Amino acid sequence: MLDFWWRPLALIAGLALFSSLFISSQGNDIAWAVFACGLIANLVYHLRQLRKFSDWLSDPTRSPLQGDGVWGDTLYRLEKQLRSRQGAQQKVAADLEQMLEATRNLPDGVVILDDDNRIVWLNSAATRLFGLSQTRDEGQFLLYLLRNSRFSEWLQHEDYSQTLALTSPVSQQIDLSLQLIPLPRKQKMLVARDITDLARVEAMRRDFIANVSHELRTPITVIVGFLEAFEDMPGVVNPPDPVQFRKHIPLMREQSDRIRRLVDDLLALARLESQPEAKDETVDMVSLTQRLAREAESMSQGKHQIELVIASQARLIGNCQELYSALANLVTNAVRYTPAKGRIRIRWGELENHAKPNGEHSFSVQDSGEGIEPQHIPRLTERFYRVDQGRSRATGGTGLGLAIAKHVLQRHQSRLRIESTVGKGSTFTAVFPLERVIPVSTTPPESDPESAA
Repeated sequence: MLDFWWRPLALIAGLALFSSLFISSQGNDIAWAVFACGLIANLVYHLRQLRKFSDWLSDPTRSPLQGDGVWGDTLYRLEKQLRSRQGAQQKVAADLEQMLEATRNLPDGVVILDDDNRIVWLNSAATRLFGLSQTRDEGQFLLYLLRNSRFSEWLQHEDYSQTLALTSPVSQQIDLSLQLIPLPRKQKMLVARDITDLARVEAMRRDFIANVSHELRTPITVIVGFLEAFEDMPGVVNPPDPVQFRKHIPLMREQSDRIRRLVDDLLALARLESQPEAKDETVDMVSLTQRLAREAESMSQGKHQIELVIASQARLIGNCQELYSALANLVTNAVRYTPAKGRIRIRWGELENHAKPNGEHSFSVQDSGEGIEPQHIPRLTERFYRVDQGRSRATGGTGLGLAIAKHVLQRHQSRLRIESTVGKGSTFTAVFPLERVIPVSTTPPESDPESAA
């Protein structure tokens, strides 16, 4: 406080002392006139500084003010505070811009609404999920743009604890989960999350349970029916006819084998999904391919023309048992679904029909069956998915073979490629990356594919 007062008081005291020098020589009137002129000059100086300060306040972009004495100290402190505040404002603006940029790039749609449900701001995901536009729809009533009775009721109710499942107005294939979050100034944030994949997984889970129940119910019903019939047969006095009794045994065995295959495939899938990666070994793919061709001939019983093509002596790094299980499913499907006198081609070698060979190898099974329509191909590896329900069950398949093959190949960083033409046949190709292929010149320890179960 003293730093502020001592300068103006010292100035006045100095001016009074200077004016008193004129009393003895010029008289009191001259002395008072000199003192008054000094005060007026000091007042004019302060008024000029005050006018400059007022002009600067009206246009802060001007260069900083400078002054002497009290004004110098005051302007220095003011400039220091302004620099500090500008720095804080710049940091807040940078943080706000960073948050806005992050919100713009969120995968979830975000729409800021005012108290009347007018659109204040939205991000790009909201444009994609709702079909809104930042430039066109800002300030518009959201309920005018998204006309849905369930959505209108939910939005007007403003129950922030409840979410709403809704189909996107942009596409019927997109499922959304909507949530409201309260904001200051009577605003609220509408968050839309794309739950299409989650809904698809949930649907697959429900279908899986229903399919397993259906697959097990049929053979169990057959077996239980026979057992009940046997139980109702006459006793020791009139024993049942052995011929009639034995006539039903093959069907019971067939249904029991069907249950066993289904349980084995379910256990195989569970093991692939739950266990860590299997231990790698060297797999002799030539021997494995030859073994699978022999099994195809045995299963075909001369009904098909089996062609074996060995185009490479390369081996693989992988798990022999898992690869046998996956590739055997491809061969088995080809034999089951190819009509009699059809042709099945089993090939191991470098990837065919590749514009630029990159060292990838493939195991392919090509058949001359009825072929598969294009809309079914993306879903063939789903569990229990069948193109023809009745025909698939008649051949003895469980509907899990391609799902097992897909999981095994994924564990080997490989992929399953499916090509099919209706009326001409299908080709199932397991493509193995270069990192899994052992060149012919390398002679690592062998593994015995015949030991794979």
